[in-house]
Amino acid sequence: MNVVYGLDKVQPKSEGAAVAVGVFDGVHWGHRAIFDRLIEVARENRVPSIALTFDRHPAELLAPAMAPNYICTLDQRIELIAALGVEEIVVAEFNRELAELTPELFLRNVIRARLGAKYIVVGSNFRFGKNREGDIRYLSSVGPTLGIGVNVVPSVIIGGGPVSSTRVRALIGRGDVEDAAKLLGRYFALRGTVVPGRRMGREIGFPTANIETSPRQLVPARGVYAVESTIGKSTYKGVCNIGTRPTFGDGTETIEVHFMGFRGNIYGQTLDVVFHRRLRDEMVFESPEKLAEQIRRDLERVAETGS
Repeated sequence: MNVVYGLDKVQPKSEGAAVAVGVFDGVHWGHRAIFDRLIEVARENRVPSIALTFDRHPAELLAPAMAPNYICTLDQRIELIAALGVEEIVVAEFNRELAELTPELFLRNVIRARLGAKYIVVGSNFRFGKNREGDIRYLSSVGPTLGIGVNVVPSVIIGGGPVSSTRVRALIGRGDVEDAAKLLGRYFALRGTVVPGRRMGREIGFPTANIETSPRQLVPARGVYAVESTIGKSTYKGVCNIGTRPTFGDGTETIEVHFMGFRGNIYGQTLDVVFHRRLRDEMVFESPEKLAEQIRRDLERVAETGS
């Protein structure tokens, strides 16, 4: 599997290629259906499979106030797509030049000329080009005139509605990580760096790893969650608190994880905190001792259920 950063770095394929296009944030079941079809088309026609994605959501450039937070970091997205068997991932910079391309120029100059696509695979709600003027009807009409075979993948329906990144974000945003997992096809994993904290957890007998995320990373709603992370070669279950530590009157929004059975220094390490389920709301306790008692009960629930 090859990752190319920048359209100008792509080596066009003389034999042609099958290309899937999208942001693919979350790489959920709907995206997986697109990649399954992409790989199928590539194999049937003996051409490479390419996923064209972008370094940011278009709204981050065009309408920053409306830009969504990310389910995945870019690195996570690349890892998830690669695991599905796509041969090449092209990460294009979404800039003004790309945003100003008409639908026809996007197909002609990027999809056909730059990527060498003979086949394109997209979801049923795909839109592209300046002001999102290109849609499936336009693609199906113009694509073949440019020598591009068009494959449209229907939406995947789960829980009575189509799977979408917007729907996944809404579930995670309100703390429903279990239903989000059903749409993702895996548990939601928050990637961040372990940074020094105020050591309040250590003072009550439950040392925590403080997780710092990128500014636009999606974080579940405030509360306490059953989680797990892989540290080194071992996986540790734990309890994650997202909130403001109201018992200590701190007021600072934090993401803190206590890992069961782990002792060590992991400052500066990047971890994926995998969210299994929500245990309870964040609460105010009358004393640190009462908080410690509740944490023990939370850990017991995690140990008893295995998640």
